[in-house]
Amino acid sequence: MKQLRALFQEVDNNEPTDWPRLRRLLIKQDVTPATLDQLFHARRTDGSGYRVAILDPVGYQALGDHLGIWADMTNRASAAVHGKSHAVPVSGNLVVVKNPGNPQPVVFECDSKGHWIYPNLPAAELVLVENLENFLARDVLLRYLRDACGTAVTEDSVDIAYAAGNAITKACNAAWLTCYETIYCFFDIDTGGFRMYEALQRLMAEHSVEIQFVVPKELSALLETTHRRLTDKEREKLVTYQRCDPPINLLANTLLKAGKSLEQEVYLND
Repeated sequence: MKQLRALFQEVDNNEPTDWPRLRRLLIKQDVTPATLDQLFHARRTDGSGYRVAILDPVGYQALGDHLGIWADMTNRASAAVHGKSHAVPVSGNLVVVKNPGNPQPVVFECDSKGHWIYPNLPAAELVLVENLENFLARDVLLRYLRDACGTAVTEDSVDIAYAAGNAITKACNAAWLTCYETIYCFFDIDTGGFRMYEALQRLMAEHSVEIQFVVPKELSALLETTHRRLTDKEREKLVTYQRCDPPINLLANTLLKAGKSLEQEVYLND
């Protein structure tokens, strides 16, 4: 939809436009070629692009309204008027956290104004667990992190948070994550886990928080036990991760060599 908005803006401003692309995108939105011929007249310019004239301003306005081209996308409430709320991030966040100060998980909340509320003060360190199954098995998680991954986490100094996949990389989380000295990323060892880790690194680039990607010491042996083979698309993505800083580039090499990736639920078999 961002592409359509940009192209519509070019038409509105009488600027050179990529008409074949605009036509193709509108047809994908179930606009018929006959309707396009009624609404627009495209003429190739001397330079690059086309000048697109609007033949039916009322129909053009109706089409833009239908597609949500001029929708206010600055917040979910405004976007919802056009049925586009899911295109806008939620303004705050809820994170389920097992904190040393409470025997049961609690909820850390960021309200719609960006203010965080903590039922208990954050600990010194944080373990981010990508998947719910592993978070629910947190009674054995810290032991696994120490024995199998070589981390130095202890029960009285670490929070364990359910990352809920990519939700942990939301911009509003930065204010909460700055509470910690060290963040351990306990993610799937695949392109999705690498993407989350890189996003967190960018999010926290201006903050003095150490971020570690947690890897089992016996990764190669674990890869031998899994049947999760790489797809061609995953191989292409891993090639791009080979250009990243350690440990992501080294892990990308390992996965490409094995031809497999690893979901963290595998660790629960130990």
